[in-house]
Amino acid sequence: MKYLRNTLLMILAAALIMPSPLVLAEGVSSATQESKVDDAQTVDNSLKSAEEAKDSVIDKEQIDSNSPSQSSENLETPTENLSTNSPSENPATNESSKSEPNPESEPPKIDNSDERTEENATILISKISQDKKYVEIYNPTNQNVNLAGWKIEYHTGSGAQAVGKIFKDEVILANGFLVLSNDKMLAGAIKFDNNLGLAQNDGSVVLLRSDGSVADTVGWGNNSKSAGSPIKGGVKIVWRCFIDENIIDSKFLSGKNLNNQEIVPYSRPNCKSPEPNPESSKELNKCEGLKLSEIASNVDEQFIEIINSGEKNVITTGCKLTVGDSGVRENIGDIELNPGEFLTIKIKNTKLKLPKTKGKVYLLDEAGSKIDAAAEYSSMPKGASWSFVDDEWTRTFAITEGAANIFKEYPDCQSGYERNVLGRCVKIAIPPVENPCPVGQYRHPETRRCRKIEAAKTITPCKDGYYRSEETGRCRSIASAAAKTLKPCPEGQFRNSSTGRCKKIVSTDDIAKECPEGFERNPQTKRCRKIKSANMPTVGSAAAEVKQVAGATWGWWVFGGVSLLAVGYGVWQWRWEISQFVRKIRERIKSASGK
Repeated sequence: MKYLRNTLLMILAAALIMPSPLVLAEGVSSATQESKVDDAQTVDNSLKSAEEAKDSVIDKEQIDSNSPSQSSENLETPTENLSTNSPSENPATNESSKSEPNPESEPPKIDNSDERTEENATILISKISQDKKYVEIYNPTNQNVNLAGWKIEYHTGSGAQAVGKIFKDEVILANGFLVLSNDKMLAGAIKFDNNLGLAQNDGSVVLLRSDGSVADTVGWGNNSKSAGSPIKGGVKIVWRCFIDENIIDSKFLSGKNLNNQEIVPYSRPNCKSPEPNPESSKELNKCEGLKLSEIASNVDEQFIEIINSGEKNVITTGCKLTVGDSGVRENIGDIELNPGEFLTIKIKNTKLKLPKTKGKVYLLDEAGSKIDAAAEYSSMPKGASWSFVDDEWTRTFAITEGAANIFKEYPDCQSGYERNVLGRCVKIAIPPVENPCPVGQYRHPETRRCRKIEAAKTITPCKDGYYRSEETGRCRSIASAAAKTLKPCPEGQFRNSSTGRCKKIVSTDDIAKECPEGFERNPQTKRCRKIKSANMPTVGSAAAEVKQVAGATWGWWVFGGVSLLAVGYGVWQWRWEISQFVRKIRERIKSASGK
């Protein structure tokens, strides 16, 4: 029992002393990663200057003093920030010190979102060495960018084009460099897909995003194209300089810098001159408050209008405009804008080329980051502008240079035309010219004909003994009117309302007496008449009988006449047959008498 207890205590003590497997795995992977980095850094340190090593040491001290969240981000810092050891330091000692696990700290969390593809990320070309045949790009943002689908092209002065690299899954770290070269002696470099000529006399290197838009363009020579001021003449290296940690995206230099510092990959050459320049260390202008307001592309005099939408005055020093993916950037100038004040940039006074019908405009700050972008316009008609009205970009035919934008759906019609409810211009109907009416006439408003002006008629008063009738308006005799007045009916009579005549008032004496027995009053004559009996025989009328006999006689005469005519017609028709029949009878009679 004693031995069993001692064994359990030893196992518990070993478990408390030994770190967890997760910490051990993290320590081993960190040591492996750091050893690989140190191997690459040993070669890279030979290319770096003493000043860079000093800056790297300072960066490392800042990393060690940061919070755990910041230290986890700095695990993905660029290669030159990790190469802080001098050649005299022992790499093995560094590996052992880095691989020791810290049980008090948690494993760093990797934010995979930082390595996603950023189609609109601001990635710049920082160095091009025509002599060493390498191209260096720089990520000025605070976010890792996955370059999948991005591309580097080389354009010669004659216009020939060659693709040097199509990125697949390469990631450029935040505030870090990425070098592309086929030189095996250049440590940490990514190989080109195809060799680039990079002529010293003339050429341009273009960095394209995954959507085909131009992220940056650097050129040298007379026929080159560049986002800033191109280097004239033959050069061996073209580079952008830094002010502290901020890259100047519109300034290109060649050869060595003004302090005779050798320009090597992963370095941050400064822009300081031999004489102290207090403006070189000032903070870059972020152009806060500036917004695009109106883009007049398809007008006679093209312009781009910006507005100070903030509440403070803004100085436009270093603020720039660019159109689409041309790579050409135009500095706005040193102008102070009050809140709500507009600034118009005439395109003819700039290097910009503004497409008339389809395009997109960006507003950049001094560091080259996009601070505003107008929605892409297309099919822009003549005389219209792309304006920001009611918090949205819309097409308007009201050109308001230097003033607030106004929405106008249709352009003005030509002279003599007006716009109808359907939005079409129709000719204004002009009424025909009418000659003035003659004197004493006027034009009727409905018929538009001339009519005689009727003079007001004066009514002549009627003569004595006459009055004017209200119905006819004529003068009538008072005496004749009085004569026609109906006289009252005599006593015992009344005037019939329908006939206007006087009738006797019926009294009780005028009531008809009852008819005697066997009589009735005729409703028509009001007289009494004898009631006809239903059983009384009816005596025929002699006149009726005479009429009946005469009618019957006339009928017999007509029947006899018609019959006679029928017989006569038959005799006439069969006269020959009858004559033959009579002749035969005679012959028979003769023959019989002869016997």
